[in-house]
Parts: sequence; structure tokens; C-alpha cells
Amino acid sequence: MTSRLKPINTRAGLAVAARSLHHEGLLKNLMESSMKTLAKLGEQPLREISDKTLQADMMTMNEMMRSTPDDYILNLHENKAKKIVITMKIWSDLCLVLHLAKPSLIGDVSLRMVDLTMTNGLVSSSPLAFTYHGLNLVATGSVKEGCRFGRYHPFISFLIMK
Repeated sequence: MTSRLKPINTRAGLAVAARSLHHEGLLKNLMESSMKTLAKLGEQPLREISDKTLQADMMTMNEMMRSTPDDYILNLHENKAKKIVITMKIWSDLCLVLHLAKPSLIGDVSLRMVDLTMTNGLVSSSPLAFTYHGLNLVATGSVKEGCRFGRYHPFISFLIMK
């Protein structure tokens, strides 16, 4: 039996769809489809959290973010470039899928999302980028730094929505 999937417009809807796909054994297809789209946008394949190059890149980002004041982050300009907005949306949606399918890839996704935000400015998915990054920091033992990024979620959402 082939089911027809309708477009999903909310993160909650995506999460429900991801659970359904997981139960039907199609979650892997959703992940692969997202990765193919991201590759067309110029993104590289994801690295596992155990990958030494990812760990080095995460340490570099953490050092940069330690020296970046909160005011700088909260006052980044809003980016309306379609390519960046779409890329960030796909990354943030993919994170929901990865929580079920392959959590070891979320560290690389959050790193890419934070890098895109810091390089190009805020988009609607930027709060999630900082939240995912904060979760990864907490998971690796940097609780205070992780909590710092969790604080940005409501503030950045407010700034983008005004």
C-alpha cells in the first residue's frame, strides 16, 4: 500500500509525520531525501559525533562563541536570502528526524546551523540552531555554556517575529 504524504507546514506536524514514517519504516527515506536536497544546496554529508574533524570544528566554534558577547548575537541582522532560509529550515526539520533515526548526527547539524546564523544573520530557524547547539554542549559536559545558548531561543524568536 502506497500512502500519499501531504506537505507539512509546522515543526509539530513534522514530528508527528516523522514518528509515523518511523513506524512505517520510511524514516530513513525521509532522512536521505533531506540530505539529497541539502547536497543540491551545497551542503556536505553529515559527520558522526565521534568524528575527530567534527569534534575539532565544534571546539573551534565553542571558542569563537565564548568570545562573542550576547549583545552581538541578539543584534545580528535578519537574513532573508531564500537559499539560507531554506537550508536552515531543512536542517532544523532534519534534526527532528535525526532524534528518532540517528541522534549521533545532530552535533554536526547544530554546528552547521550556528555557523550559518553567525555568518549570514538570523532566520526563523536560528533559535533552534542555538538550542540544539546548547543541548550538544550540555551533553559533552559544558552545562553553563549550553544553558547560555538555551536562553537565546525565546529572545531571538521575539526579535525575528517583530
